Amino acid sequence: MNIINKKLIALSFAAASVMTMAAQEAATGYFMENYNMKWQMNPAMGNRNGYVGFPALGNINVGVNGNISATDLVYPLNGKTVLFTNPGISADEVLGNLHNTNRLNQNLNLNIIQFGFKAFGGYNNLAINVKENASFDLPKSIFSLLKEGIGNKTYDITNLRAKATAYAEIALNHSREIKQVPGLRAGISAKFLLPVAFAEANFNELQLELGENNWKARSNAQLRIGMDGLRYETDINDRTHNRYVSGVNTDDLKFGINGFGFAVDLGATYEWKDFTFSLAFTDLGALNFSKVQEASTNGTKSFELKGHEIGIGDDGDAWDKIVDDLSPLYELDDNGTISSSVAVQGKMRVGVDYKFPYYNKLHFGLMNTTNFSSIFPCTEFRVSANVEPVKGVAASVSAAAGTYGANYGFLLSLGNKGFNFLIGMDYAALKMDKNCIPLSTNCDFHMGINFPF
Repeated sequence: MNIINKKLIALSFAAASVMTMAAQEAATGYFMENYNMKWQMNPAMGNRNGYVGFPALGNINVGVNGNISATDLVYPLNGKTVLFTNPGISADEVLGNLHNTNRLNQNLNLNIIQFGFKAFGGYNNLAINVKENASFDLPKSIFSLLKEGIGNKTYDITNLRAKATAYAEIALNHSREIKQVPGLRAGISAKFLLPVAFAEANFNELQLELGENNWKARSNAQLRIGMDGLRYETDINDRTHNRYVSGVNTDDLKFGINGFGFAVDLGATYEWKDFTFSLAFTDLGALNFSKVQEASTNGTKSFELKGHEIGIGDDGDAWDKIVDDLSPLYELDDNGTISSSVAVQGKMRVGVDYKFPYYNKLHFGLMNTTNFSSIFPCTEFRVSANVEPVKGVAASVSAAAGTYGANYGFLLSLGNKGFNFLIGMDYAALKMDKNCIPLSTNCDFHMGINFPF
């Protein structure tokens, strides 16, 4: 059972450790003037000027969201920082700080080439981006098992999940005013997707009944990795003589295109008196990976260990047998190469902007964003105040509340014709404890350098 614990610990902390950065569009700038990237959140939004993005620096978005923080996993003890598994930290304290489902979501959006211009009766954008995202779903029961160890308990670790994708995107956008309906503007973006890498791990079922004299377990697990040239390595269990996946071979790995995908953005805005209403659906589509290596338990596997089977002899053979009998929980069959479709992280945005009647350079916005294509849906409401006292200087501050709690953000845009610099955050309230350990996983960063004309 010790081997099982080590594997589960590795999986849990691997998931947490990669949460260094995450990304999304700068939601704080959704209503801000002089922000050239609004079309990526609503394709109906054009710009007053044309622009060219600085290669690789035109638009950078990185960030992380979650309902679990570093202080849920590490604790101060006698002047040192220790893991939650340390015996000096009580199980009640650890489990009391965790949710029934602990979630982390990470994204990256890096613009390589981007420009916008007025033509064809409206406004147009073209962009080449690199995107990456990862989502993790960690049930509270896995932390309970790792903290409490083997006891007379039942552990249901079903729906332990992880998913990550990386791909390139070529986006073509066009928006225009609809003359037949005064105040209405509509836009569409077509996105050609070039998949690079994909990984997904699911424990569809993992149940442990650890009684005093009787152990029972059921497992149904699946692992998929989509990278050209990658393959699984296998080994044979000396006792059961079953062949299982023991690792991955990257000798022939190729960092190239691994399939094809397509997505579309649809959006509209409607201006009425001092209000502007907006609605958008973005990233409606899927990635099709042509080469995916699949490993699984091929259905539900179960076993039972009775009291007379778990007596420990001097030579330790009984414990070796227990470990072998537990192997269906983590030993997967190699199912070979398959193709697989993965939904892009689609979003819906609904917003309303109000222009202050006594000072038209100040306006206020309210927006709801719902992400409905990750392994868990999430939603957020964000209110913002936006001002552009002079052309070329625009600022926005926002406050948000939603699935991952409350936070605030800011965005500053400097420069008009010739040069523009953008910097900001949607989640700026990154608090630290006295040991400089982050108290929240909600943090991001947005930056861009563009040349308007």
